Amino acid sequence: MNSKLLIVIFGALINACILHAISSVNADDSSLFIYGKVTTIDNETYEGQIRWGGEEAFWFDMFNSSKEKNEYLKYLSDDQLDALNGHEDNHASNNWNKWFKSSKNSWSNWDNKHTHLFACQFGDIASLIIHGDEDVELVLKNGEALHLDGGSNDIGADVMVHDGEIGDVNIDWRRIKKVEFMNTPNGLVSGFGQALWGAVETEHGNFTGFLQWDHDERLTKDVLDGEYEDGELSIEFGKIKKIQKYGHGSKVTLHSGRSFNLYDSNDVDEDNRGIIVNIPGQGRVDIEWDEFVSMTIAEQADNYNYSYTSFTGDQALNATVETVEGKKYSGALVFDLDEKYQLEMLDGVKDDITYFIPFGHVAEISPLNREESEVILINGTKLILEEKVDVTRNNDGVLVFENAQNPQYIPWNQVRKVSFR
Repeated sequence: MNSKLLIVIFGALINACILHAISSVNADDSSLFIYGKVTTIDNETYEGQIRWGGEEAFWFDMFNSSKEKNEYLKYLSDDQLDALNGHEDNHASNNWNKWFKSSKNSWSNWDNKHTHLFACQFGDIASLIIHGDEDVELVLKNGEALHLDGGSNDIGADVMVHDGEIGDVNIDWRRIKKVEFMNTPNGLVSGFGQALWGAVETEHGNFTGFLQWDHDERLTKDVLDGEYEDGELSIEFGKIKKIQKYGHGSKVTLHSGRSFNLYDSNDVDEDNRGIIVNIPGQGRVDIEWDEFVSMTIAEQADNYNYSYTSFTGDQALNATVETVEGKKYSGALVFDLDEKYQLEMLDGVKDDITYFIPFGHVAEISPLNREESEVILINGTKLILEEKVDVTRNNDGVLVFENAQNPQYIPWNQVRKVSFR
């Protein structure tokens, strides 16, 4: 073999090794994992990789709760409040509103009528301060504190910390005083397994990204349960290549080539809660079992940046709102009389698939009719979404702060387009 051929072969081998190394880094990227310090009521501290409630493990996973009150109703006039509540011509209701405004305690009860659920990705949270079974103070990276109250199983959940010194510690919610999130150390060896990445085929198209099966299994060490003709099986997702809907159950194919037809478990039949795909640069989709066709797990993920420092959703929303009359208002925006940060979620449904999109990924929203809106993402994706409050007539409208004291309130039925900037 001549020397030139040896050089070519050697160079090809080196390049292959480099490419494999890059792929391996992407697949095992330690920056994905939630990391932080948990302080208990006795001031004991545990630091390490975190898994929340046996489910959330990555910075892009969502923390869900409910806001205690709506601070933006104070900017609406009595007539606007009446219209918002469907009482435009009810004089008695107008007097009722005025009475509520005259009483601080009663007014807080009134604005509870328009409180909203809250959701953001863990990567946008600086810390969580626990005040009780349901009461949580969520501090954003910009230092602002949000007071939340229940609303999901994320509140009250046990918190697992993979402490580097002592191993796994499962901390009861009532023992937690504070959780502080911080940059994930380079080269962290995950105690819970690696992320699942792949493609999901549905009746209305395909989605590729980080995978969550039955809403909670998202790591290679998580297991899929089911029965088959010879007994019960529990298979680690790291061994699974593909899951296909099959009859009243699923056909599960391993990387080795072996396959099993499983049934009689919510992991593999119609009781499955849904398959979530977290799509970099877009958000997430939640796919119901009726829409699901198959899921293929890949060994390597595409390029992405989901490190803690990459989350900057604590920035305020800014937009230009055009009304149906052609007027335009520009400034800081409060969407649906509630969402004010880029980290908050726009929700909607398309083809029975639910979309959760951080406002930071949204370029435009245009109501098409009372029941649906066109949403254009920064990456150019266009969606017609329906059913959820954010994109239907049930939207409470928008506030545009052209100045700090006198924002412009625009009811949803008067909005032609919201252009984010």
